[in-house]
Amino acid sequence: MANVRVDIDALKNALSITLVAERLGHRVVHGKFRCPYAMRHAHGDRTPSVSISESRGLFNCWVCPDVRGDVIKLVEISKNLDFKGAVNWLQNEFGMPMSFERAVQNGAFDTNEAEPTPLIKVVHKAQEPEIDPILRTKIILAFFEMLSPVEGSPAAPWLVKRRIFKKTWEKMRLRVITDYDRVNRELLNRFGLEILQKAGLFNDNGNLRYYKHRLLFPYLDAKVIPRFFQARSIEADTQPKELNLRGQVPFPFHVSLLDGKPGWIYLCEGCVDTLTMIDRGFPAVGIPGVKSFKYEWANLFKNKRVIICLDQDEAGRAGAKLVMDMLQKAGVEASLLGEGITVEGFQMSEGQDINSWFGGKK
Repeated sequence: MANVRVDIDALKNALSITLVAERLGHRVVHGKFRCPYAMRHAHGDRTPSVSISESRGLFNCWVCPDVRGDVIKLVEISKNLDFKGAVNWLQNEFGMPMSFERAVQNGAFDTNEAEPTPLIKVVHKAQEPEIDPILRTKIILAFFEMLSPVEGSPAAPWLVKRRIFKKTWEKMRLRVITDYDRVNRELLNRFGLEILQKAGLFNDNGNLRYYKHRLLFPYLDAKVIPRFFQARSIEADTQPKELNLRGQVPFPFHVSLLDGKPGWIYLCEGCVDTLTMIDRGFPAVGIPGVKSFKYEWANLFKNKRVIICLDQDEAGRAGAKLVMDMLQKAGVEASLLGEGITVEGFQMSEGQDINSWFGGKK
């Protein structure tokens, strides 16, 4: 069979890796599931070690170096299939974008190779243009101007229960959606559905994505302009608990602290943990999850001494070591929270995060 290279972006972009994982029988909770090779893990991977990045279409086990990759690799591992077998399984389960289905039928990859051939782009259809970054920022800013302060909303007692108080809500410009229908309607009237979907705010059904996730954490730039946000549900039975704006995360949460001046920085996992540290006067910035730190962000921490404060679980420890390695390779001094401390009361217990360590209640 001819060794023909083919672009499979159309296939990957058409599939939700979370949906595929669930169809394969994995129980996905908070973007994590148990490793297919649980026998390699202490306690049978009782605390799930495989993380999913829905926005990137990737998965990664923080213990097994060979359990990582894209949606095709996930099928290969879970079903013990080769590359072509995984593609055929996906085709049978979900169907295919026409351009890729045609490539499969034409034998556009070599199944005799141990690994799939490196890929190049073959354009079958003009790609949708990306939304202009300036327009995207304008939409996000307009969206936040339609929102309400936290005080007086159901989010206020939710935050207080987690020991995050009004001074921090106001400093970090937290907002809530109090009138979903009005916000939904005003955005549609102002920008139109197609633009709002490209900006990542509206779903395929034509509605604002944050019906259940009404507490908003803005990622503010140095000029205090929201460039990105995470949304949080305060209802106990909502899954997932957090819902990000679709698209790339431009920089860490509370990036204004990364000013190039000498000083300490506490790097936390998630907005709630970061807000917990800020409320107590610590100079803290946050990343959305253990796998979300980007290597290009390391230079933002120039001249800072970084204490890494990720969750005290298997995934958090592995992620913390990965972040520390990236920072140190960039010449940034970094260490783990509690490193060298032997007093038990000054260390997080297994399963704790920063918020629970400081007495926050779920």
